[in-house]
Amino acid sequence: MKTNSSARHLVRIRAIMLCATLAAIFGLEVYVGASLATRIGQTTSRQTDGPQAPSVGISDLMAAAR
Repeated sequence: MKTNSSARHLVRIRAIMLCATLAAIFGLEVYVGASLATRIGQTTSRQTDGPQAPSVGISDLMAAAR
């Protein structure tokens, strides 16, 4: 059975519209992210002078498990 040519045309239009919608969503996301970054500015975490957490290696965990 042969596919209707108008149905193929509609499927092609739907695929093009899906790609255009995804591109528009991506562009909007980049635009909103850039505008928020310029409005708020880049923030960095504060460095504290307090003691840092000790680093624990896997060998220390194996020794403690014995």
